Amino acid sequence: MNEVDKLYFSTLDEVQQQQFDYIVIGGGAYGSSFAHRMLELQPGVRILVLDKGSYLIPDHIQNLPPTYIKLNTEVGIRPWEYRGTPNLNFMPQIPYVGGRALFWNAWTPQPDSTEMPDWPEQAIERLNPQWYATGHYMGRRYSLRTPGNANASLHQQMGERLFSQLSQIPGAKPQASPSALDSAMATGQDVPPEDWAKFAPIAVLVQDLQAYPQQLRVVVEAEVLQLQASGQRIDAIETAAGTLQVGNAQLILACNTLEAGFLLTRSFPQMPLVGKNLCGHIRSWLAARVPASAVPGLTDRLQAVAYYLPGQDKVTGRLMHTHISVVHNPQPAQSLDVLYRILPDASTPAALAAYQDPNYVVFMLHSMGEFLGQRSQDSWNYVGTLSDGTAEVCIQLQPQDSQFWQAMDQATFAVMEALVAEAPVEYQHTQADGSICWRAIPPQSIRNQGLVHEAGTLWMGDDPATSVTRADGRMHQFENVYGLGSMLFPRPGSWNPTLTGVAQAFALAQQFAQS
Repeated sequence: MNEVDKLYFSTLDEVQQQQFDYIVIGGGAYGSSFAHRMLELQPGVRILVLDKGSYLIPDHIQNLPPTYIKLNTEVGIRPWEYRGTPNLNFMPQIPYVGGRALFWNAWTPQPDSTEMPDWPEQAIERLNPQWYATGHYMGRRYSLRTPGNANASLHQQMGERLFSQLSQIPGAKPQASPSALDSAMATGQDVPPEDWAKFAPIAVLVQDLQAYPQQLRVVVEAEVLQLQASGQRIDAIETAAGTLQVGNAQLILACNTLEAGFLLTRSFPQMPLVGKNLCGHIRSWLAARVPASAVPGLTDRLQAVAYYLPGQDKVTGRLMHTHISVVHNPQPAQSLDVLYRILPDASTPAALAAYQDPNYVVFMLHSMGEFLGQRSQDSWNYVGTLSDGTAEVCIQLQPQDSQFWQAMDQATFAVMEALVAEAPVEYQHTQADGSICWRAIPPQSIRNQGLVHEAGTLWMGDDPATSVTRADGRMHQFENVYGLGSMLFPRPGSWNPTLTGVAQAFALAQQFAQS
């Protein structure tokens, strides 16, 4: 352990003789949120969090100076062997306390029941009382406006332009007004309305460690390798730091969907459904720019706005959405810090560089939609563990996946056409050396090879013969094991799963507190 780890976190030896009510695997968004809410509802409970990583950064990367941006692409790992459709793979995991939520884009759409097909009705209903509390906890708001980003005129103009053209965008979900297209973003706990940040679970976890020093312990560098069962209970956890007895604790799987699948298939290879039904999101990116002179109402100040457009392909029935960012940056040097802090998708230096020319308004579209597995032991998409212990991920895109991806690409171009209107447009192209240039012709492909928001490996259902978990996330097979987040989703929908996963964590904490 480094000195920062020693300051806040524990070793396995230090907690071996202690009894816990809950043992949480994973200190990311779902694990930290479950612990936080559980301690709010029952301050006397004892919670142990096991995390595979150590301390990396104290906050979301965009709440730090822009000099840290390269961490986003340099600290990830893929601890699995990929098989299946070439040139695709899931985006890397972040093996540090806080996980991917150290880098996430903070979009927090709240799905309705029409966007949660195949979910058990009870699983949807148990989230309804949690949405407000979850949104408040994550600092959910609907505008990028902050000091340094006086965006009222661009926000109104682009929102009305997009709204007026919805009927021309294939599959776009009808909206009641332009304001219904405003993005919902998580800006963190206790961030004042005049400021801006992004929600980061690492900050919550460290605050709770100090607020509840006797109740909450976090052990780092304790990757969970295997679970040991006796009858219908997990009674021991083998970690990289040693073996831990579970006792009477409830075990909460709050790790990544892939990790949960690897762990359970390694521990219980005889369970035929675990790890199957792997699904998630395919992605398409399209960036373009128009001369600033073609957009009325601009000022000499930074204006950055964001919208969220949900939709559904009518042919395949697959759900999709488009994240939309529009930026005019007339003073790049003075606005760099503000722009970096508020941008939804500032993931690389190249992405940030796209907004640095004051003579243009830049449009960035990021579309996501469903690719699906099968909820059976015959699923063509799955995670598992090979005989030598190697984790594997298998993705075989089906003809309907490809058909849907083409439809999503067409919708993405239609969104761009609605936004740029009649202005002369240039499209962003990435060159062989990774640099960007702008050309009047669209790129040949806008598809991204990185799959995201993996889901489904422990999907919920009423029947143990056709599902892995109950509507509350408890495994049918074991009475003291619960999952959280997108590992439980029977189908991923198209929305970012973080708000929903945190709402599940709150619902589970309330269930335990009431029982």
